[in-house]
Amino acid sequence: MNFFFFAVNRRYSSKLAIPKFQNSGRFDPDLRIFQANIVGHKWNISKPTNLIEDEQFWILEDPGPSNDAIFFLGKKQEALRFEEKNQLLNIENFSDTNPAFRANLMIENSSGGFSSYQTEYPFRMVKKLGTFYTDCGLLTSDMAASVGIFIRNIHINPLSEERILWLFSTPKNKVLQSYKIKLNTSTYIDLTHYKNELNGCFLFAQDFSGVPSWVIEYDDGSLSFEHTHPPHESILGANRFKLVNKLRRNSFEQISQALSK
Repeated sequence: MNFFFFAVNRRYSSKLAIPKFQNSGRFDPDLRIFQANIVGHKWNISKPTNLIEDEQFWILEDPGPSNDAIFFLGKKQEALRFEEKNQLLNIENFSDTNPAFRANLMIENSSGGFSSYQTEYPFRMVKKLGTFYTDCGLLTSDMAASVGIFIRNIHINPLSEERILWLFSTPKNKVLQSYKIKLNTSTYIDLTHYKNELNGCFLFAQDFSGVPSWVIEYDDGSLSFEHTHPPHESILGANRFKLVNKLRRNSFEQISQALSK
């Protein structure tokens, strides 16, 4: 089962297109699209607002205050179990496909520049909180007018707890900035001030997992919007997970030592 989300702030509007079909072309006419929000520390299930539906897609536009809403496929009685259990449940396997079942997430700025990528938030990710790490140099550019990142967490329980995210410079061996991020929230962080040195930086948070989506905006208004992959997907070999764990431990040690000075 997969969940889907928006990337919205005052600078960017967003559109989400979720297919009604698998990559093989298979449909399930009984499936519907649902929206989940946290209301008073509880999951609230409803029909999505601003929904446009055709034969091929569910299209959700301009969520406004629904930035932190998540969306999922299911049948009504199963979807309502979210409220009964007050947690997210794995209620369908239609979106459990290989290649992955994904939605198209698009952002647009006020000048009409836009970009999109294919995204999903798998159910296996909502059950745990690990260590968040993303390299800042892979998808950024010092030629950009602005550089920022959307970080989306979805947790199985309706929590809004805060975490600290550190921006660390390896060449300077220094924490450049710390930010507050929350569970079950889409957070946008403007990194334009550091755009000339991001190639040697990483972002790190403990007891947190999420999808990092980088936004690069150029002087002509054009946009680049893409997510980084988990570190283990850039490493070959049977011991890649051990190497990633070592990378994360070393990253935390670097941050701890820098903060203690």
